[in-house]
Parts: sequence; structure tokens; C-alpha cells
Amino acid sequence: MLVVVLSAPGARASSCLCDVDLYPKVLLGKATSQDISQCEEGRPSKEDALSCVRGLSYKNVKQGEQTAESFRLGVDGLVAASKDKALSRGATNLLLSSQSYADTAVRAKVRPVMVAGGRAPLWDTLVSATDGDAAAFTRALYAYCEHYNVISELALEDVTLDQLWPPPSGVKPADARKRLSCPYGQNLVLAAAIRSLQGKLPAEALALLSPPQFRLLRNAVYARHGRVFQAKDLQDFFSQESWYQPDPAYTDARLTPEDKQHLDLIQAAETKAAKGRK
Repeated sequence: MLVVVLSAPGARASSCLCDVDLYPKVLLGKATSQDISQCEEGRPSKEDALSCVRGLSYKNVKQGEQTAESFRLGVDGLVAASKDKALSRGATNLLLSSQSYADTAVRAKVRPVMVAGGRAPLWDTLVSATDGDAAAFTRALYAYCEHYNVISELALEDVTLDQLWPPPSGVKPADARKRLSCPYGQNLVLAAAIRSLQGKLPAEALALLSPPQFRLLRNAVYARHGRVFQAKDLQDFFSQESWYQPDPAYTDARLTPEDKQHLDLIQAAETKAAKGRK
């Protein structure tokens, strides 16, 4: 069963204690008296119904928490709600976060909603990225970083810096870091940089990092070999990484020639960035 969120302003939680498939039917205007009888306190309003489908997600289908038919009924309900002036903005936002772009069976229904809401470019980019177009993901991140809660649903566990650089056409290299300044973009850049330490570190792409990130990346070179850090913030940060295995016996003799090259590249980029801020 789909887990729903009942915290939207104005929603009556007592009206939402119903089967998950009731809410889309309310939005579609197809809820029968028998359907409504499942509710403990009367007929839920369309506002209540919209609030109650906040948990809709294609991930639920993949994880077996919701059937594909139920998911698609929910999408149909949101599409219907998007035609209601009072509900359209919320419905459009929920359609984006529902990952309906990942379901080929509903894309044709949803795209007109995105066109009407001015979200078609983001929608099309997410569709392309979902279909395996890595360049589309990069475009989405640079162009729509403020929608990081949507973009973050894509599978990005293996992204490295060379996939984020150079910036897409139309984005100046000098503006690239600013374009990735949303919380998700910044976290992704740092994770990609640390992941890149396992191979070749693209020097020019280091321009995407902020000063605090340079410090973390530089120390990640040592952390990968087990260094225990006296600075609490560093130790706390690396202790959260699954690959970090602290070793009190660590010495710098463990650093490889590639590690030393990475340190030189990071230091050079850090110095360059510091000069640019003066």
C-alpha cells in the first residue's frame, strides 16, 4: 500500500483515511457512493484528495508497494486536477515528483500538462535522461538545479566529474559552479569528485568545487587509505562514507604516485580559485 503524506495546509486528515485509489477517483470525479463509504468522515474534497496523493511515486511500483494500475490511476487523477485552476500548480508539481516521466504508458497524458505549466523543457529532459541519455541528465542538472528534488530521483550513483564537464552548450565555464549551486548539485559535484579519485581526476572540472569542497576532496585522498583525522568535521564527514576504513597505523607512505598527482591538481585548482576571489 502506498504511504501518503497528510500534512498539506487545509487537508482534513480524518477524510484521508481511505483506500489509496479513492483519491484519484475524487480528482477524476468518478468516486461512487460505495467508494466514499470507505471514509470515516464524509466525502473528501478535491483539496484533500490532492494532499493525499503526495506519496505517489513510480518507485513504489518497482518496490512492490503499489500496482502499476494504481500508479497510473493516480497520474490520471493528477492530470485531471491540473485542469482545475485552483489545483493546477500543485498537481503539476506532484506529477513531476511522481516520476511519471519514467513510465512510458503515461508520458503522452502528462506532457500537455507540462506544456501548459511551462515545464515541458524539464519534462522532456527528464524523459531523455530516464531513457539513458547521459547528456540529457547533465543538461537537466545545469538548467534545472533548483528542481533538485526531482532530478535527484534519477540513478546517479556512478556519476564522475568528467560527466559534468565541460558544461552544456550555452553555459560559460566561469558560470558553471553557480549553475550547480543548489543543494543537490553541490552534493553531487563533491561525490563525483571523490569518486573520480579512483581514476583520472579531470583538472578543468575542479572549477566546479567550492573552497570547503576543495578541503574535503584534498583530505579524501588520505581518507581513502585510512587516515584518522584530528579535525572533528573531517572525521565526521568521512565516517559517513561506506568506503572509509580508519586505520590508526596510517602513514603517508601509503600514497601512490597517482595520489600525489591528484593532490598537486587539487592544490593548483584551489590556489587558482582563491586568486579568482580576490
